[in-house]
Amino acid sequence: ERTAEALRGLVDNRLAAVVPLYGELPSEAQDRALRPEPDGRRRIVLATNVAETSVTLEGISAVVDTGLARIARFDPGTSLDRLTRKRISRASAHQRAGRAGRLGPGRCFRLWTQADQASLPERNTPEIRRVDLSAAVLQLLAWGEPDVARFGWFEAPEGGRLERALELLGRLGAMSPSGGPTALGRRLASLPLAPRLGRLLLEGEARGCVRRAAL
Repeated sequence: ERTAEALRGLVDNRLAAVVPLYGELPSEAQDRALRPEPDGRRRIVLATNVAETSVTLEGISAVVDTGLARIARFDPGTSLDRLTRKRISRASAHQRAGRAGRLGPGRCFRLWTQADQASLPERNTPEIRRVDLSAAVLQLLAWGEPDVARFGWFEAPEGGRLERALELLGRLGAMSPSGGPTALGRRLASLPLAPRLGRLLLEGEARGCVRRAAL
């Protein structure tokens, strides 16, 4: 959004439209980024790595790639996931360059050197190896999965991380000794929050200070 504001001060609005594209935008705003401008103006689409997916953006002839992405990673200091800015992989760089050549010839301007390109990892680390698993494990328990270790994960997490997630859910009171979810666990599973934060919110509700807990 800051980049969009800066560009709007530099670009003649009659010649080009500055259009953001990221996951939390309303659907009509995302649709605008996916379609050419009806008046024929050029578009400058400012996209997160949502643009690395198979989406086709009509009329895109050039990509400017910073080589960076914000990714979720477990922070041992807070015991929660947080977004960090990291260098992308060569696979991501290839995907990004492809946005400029989906429907015809295009160009990609990469804001790093050939030496940096050689040092990029080949692929991204799968999210299941980067983030806290307690929320995913709690969802599986709420759906009736009896053994999360034997669940058919697309990419199975390390056993130690599963054990830590189960231990945390037990300490939060979300999991019974038999391994199923408690009533509290089912409430936590219904909240769009990490189990730690959800537990804090529900305790604040029980003690009559939900606003302070939310803050």
